[in-house]
Amino acid sequence: MIILIKKTILISLTFILISCGPSPEEMATAEQKRDVDMTWIEKYVTYSQEHNGQLIPTDYHFMAEIIYTERSQIKNLETLVYLSTSNTPLASFVENDPYALTNGLYYTRKSKSYDDLVSLETAHPATNQYIWEINGPNGKYRLAPVRIGGPEMRTQVPQPSPIFLSQEGSAVDDFKKIDANKALNISWNPFTIGGKLEGTEWEDLTFALVSDCHGEVIYTSGAPEDKSGFADFTVNMTTLPADLMETGMNYVVFISQVNHVDANISYGIDQISANSFAVELKVKTGGKIDQARTCPDVEHRAAYLWSRKTPANAGLMPWPTFLDSPNNSTCDNC
Repeated sequence: MIILIKKTILISLTFILISCGPSPEEMATAEQKRDVDMTWIEKYVTYSQEHNGQLIPTDYHFMAEIIYTERSQIKNLETLVYLSTSNTPLASFVENDPYALTNGLYYTRKSKSYDDLVSLETAHPATNQYIWEINGPNGKYRLAPVRIGGPEMRTQVPQPSPIFLSQEGSAVDDFKKIDANKALNISWNPFTIGGKLEGTEWEDLTFALVSDCHGEVIYTSGAPEDKSGFADFTVNMTTLPADLMETGMNYVVFISQVNHVDANISYGIDQISANSFAVELKVKTGGKIDQARTCPDVEHRAAYLWSRKTPANAGLMPWPTFLDSPNNSTCDNC
């Protein structure tokens, strides 16, 4: 997924998790140790939606990422993630890794593809715990473990939903002739297992974003700087205002439902594990394209979208969409 956090702005989070919060010693050094804002571990299933509503699985991911509000935070910093029972890191994160800026937050993401959910479960069973190690200006220290299956020790990916589109109260019949001059209503099935993570302040989230063929995000259902914050699990519709799309252009409508399964705060750093899905739907607006804004021969994809599987013989590697971005290193506008 993409950046998935509590409704309130990340840098203002001050709550302490009831069940697995930091020790007094950790709280005492929280300000000195907060080299990144958040760590993230996720089981993530991605789908492509056909225009008939059919969902085609594209990948089954194990993902790990670090999230931060300023690029300067990770200067001279190395972050490692381990299986709790191993001394060999699954991945390392350093300053020159490809990164992106989406919804107002920077993130460096690494992932590994699997052929199906069974293969993902075999490699990363729901009983696994993972530990992050920080090594940088504030010293070297290990964070508390996070559980990929939560306290229940089971995988809890939400049931995927198709994306439904309508304009002026009528369902869109032709996804290649959307009227760019009318508002576009985007909806999806309810998040049936969504809720608040017990013993914490974290609520499950839903995301809806629209990006163009240049990889630029033209609409998001919520971001940290918005007064309303991100959309929570109760939301199943959003509206793309009229005139944000251009005529004759290709777009991708994206939704994701994020089920938080475990969380803690360690050395002032918020930690989350999640089980999630995402759906991508390619659409096009009707009319003639502005020749000054034609789509490139190879369309650019927004940073959070899926582009391809990782090599079968590779471990966790930078999110392939980062590697495929035009400048191959940063993605500040997607």
